[in-house]
Amino acid sequence: MTALEALRTLRERWWILLVAAVLASAATFAYTRAADPHWRSSVLIQATGRLDYGNFLALEKELRPLAEQVRQLGIMREVDRNLHTDLAPAVMLDHTRAEPVQDSGQVRLDVEDSDPRRAEQLSLEIADVYTRQHNALEQGKLREERVILSVLDRGNEAILIWPQTRILVPAAAVLGLLVAGLVVLGMVLLDDSIRSPADVRQYLGLPLLGMIPRQRILPLSSTAAVGQSAQSEPHTPVAPPTTSARR
Repeated sequence: MTALEALRTLRERWWILLVAAVLASAATFAYTRAADPHWRSSVLIQATGRLDYGNFLALEKELRPLAEQVRQLGIMREVDRNLHTDLAPAVMLDHTRAEPVQDSGQVRLDVEDSDPRRAEQLSLEIADVYTRQHNALEQGKLREERVILSVLDRGNEAILIWPQTRILVPAAAVLGLLVAGLVVLGMVLLDDSIRSPADVRQYLGLPLLGMIPRQRILPLSSTAAVGQSAQSEPHTPVAPPTTSARR
């Protein structure tokens, strides 16, 4: 099958592609409405101190342990005591991520939750509890060895990360079109029936001598109408034969 034949086949069966795209989009939209939403709130923690005198490698080595120290059950228990949330400390720990931000001396704290307001409260409280505990421990070190953390005063509005309706629905429509197109082309390739004079020359390699037209079957209503019209036509009376008497 050539590219032109494939395009002609898809054009002739455009309604199948349309139905597949609509069904896929509708199913995906229904799923996004029924799925549990996931919100993410992010907070930046700035590290200052002797990190300012190090190079990039030293900065990266210092920031990663600091990011790992955020995810501790002790911090989550104190956050739960302060906020009185319905989440267990282990669940909060599982929903918390912390990663160093390269070339900035910052640690990014992400908290995911099904409630956007609770995600914002948790991210701020976890950052505050961690910075207070860390800075209290740093007071026992020499001043030039201290690493002081501070929470940057920036917005931590929660954003919806799942489900992304604006992305999933168009992607489902495109996927439905592709799948339907592949199915249509596959069915056409597997269909070896002869439907046109070109198929005779292509598959049999024989010249076409003639064609038998397809018999058109009229519906019952049309047949009855034809019969009634035939019966209603006036008939010309036939005169009886005349006889002549011979003398």
